[in-house]
Amino acid sequence: MRPTFIPPFGCPESLAFALPTLEHLHWLDRQAIKLAARLDRPTRLVLDDDPPAHLRARLEAQCLTRADAAPYLGQVVPYAPGFILHWVRCVLPTARLAALWRDYQTSLDRAHRIPTGSSYAERFPHLRLGLMLGADLFNCGEFYAAHEDWESLWMRLPEGGEKLVIQGLIQLCGVHIHRLKGRAEPMQVLFDKARLNLAEGGQDTPWLDVAQLLRETETILQTPLAAPIRAPEIPLVNEHADVPCKHR
Repeated sequence: MRPTFIPPFGCPESLAFALPTLEHLHWLDRQAIKLAARLDRPTRLVLDDDPPAHLRARLEAQCLTRADAAPYLGQVVPYAPGFILHWVRCVLPTARLAALWRDYQTSLDRAHRIPTGSSYAERFPHLRLGLMLGADLFNCGEFYAAHEDWESLWMRLPEGGEKLVIQGLIQLCGVHIHRLKGRAEPMQVLFDKARLNLAEGGQDTPWLDVAQLLRETETILQTPLAAPIRAPEIPLVNEHADVPCKHR
């Protein structure tokens, strides 16, 4: 992705991006922030309000409010989609960034918007928020981002059917990532593992239609690797109130 115009900041070492909330971040800029963190170059964001702790920790950026932002931040520029990715490409070592970036090319790379009120997080408020946010990302084809969200939830769950299902969903993300990269054998191996976890855990998660999810995934895996596909949406059973909304 390239910004729609040349960013007005060049490639300074010290730079912060100003935006209202984390919801305004483009998903590619989120991935660029994580790449920068792994190369010991934290991204600094200046926000209107302090974001929730769980979102701030997951983002791996230095988040400051406008009230707390100090002159030592250096140049602060208004954020636009693609700005952070552009800056990361400028200031980080090209070879190391390229090696990491290949592992982050894990989406269907299509424009997507979820209309207000239509996201899973809004339609199923009685289910765990950590589960719903990952499902929204998966449904948009953002498999790596969904994997990250679900893994955060998986680590906090007690042993049982729900944890097995989340593990199966994480593995399904890997299945689609392998498919996008043309890796037929690891794709099938991981799908076999996901199928076992989903089938076993699905007995304790009546809010998820496991059979439909596996059936639609199998259909996709039978198509040629080069063929364009649409990943199945996570099929939830409408208005099932079995799982309390206690993960934040």
